[in-house]
Amino acid sequence: MLAAVALLIAHSSSAGDVAGTVTVDGRRAIDAVVYLERTGDTAPLASPSHAVMDQRNLEFVPRVLPVVRGTTIEFTNSDDIQHNVFSPSATAGKFDLGTYGPGGDRSITLDEPGEVRILCNIHMEMEARILVLRDPYFAATADNGVYRIMSVPAGSYTVKVWQDGFLSGTRAVDVPADGDLTLDLQINR
Repeated sequence: MLAAVALLIAHSSSAGDVAGTVTVDGRRAIDAVVYLERTGDTAPLASPSHAVMDQRNLEFVPRVLPVVRGTTIEFTNSDDIQHNVFSPSATAGKFDLGTYGPGGDRSITLDEPGEVRILCNIHMEMEARILVLRDPYFAATADNGVYRIMSVPAGSYTVKVWQDGFLSGTRAVDVPADGDLTLDLQINR
């Protein structure tokens, strides 16, 4: 269940920021993704993008990476040991980038919206998620649960929150043409 409190803060513009705090069961949400999907007409396809997921200290950094469909993800290896990046997720075509050493990198383009689980075949404790989204209006929460989605065009959207494979309920929201939107989201699991 997703509850929300919205407060409009006026300033002149045709695109505003959507920002707020996400709490899950009363605690600030870490590694959550807040995203907006345009209702009615579909949003224009965002220009292909590039993102990096590093491997440092036997961890994927960031642990959660939201991207828009069509983004090329570069998996860099900043550790002094070998890694093997793969995904069993059908959304990503169940890829395996093979084993590569320190300073190496491999890339893949993700075109289908959905959740992609990322693993290392050598270090079983390494795990991350890439959330491939349809529309380019999203943000990951900071450690204090705060998020900010920049330059969202005015219009009607569905707001969703994803965290650790769990998608909360959805809510309709209107982004005004004349200001920003503060949207604090409380989720009860």
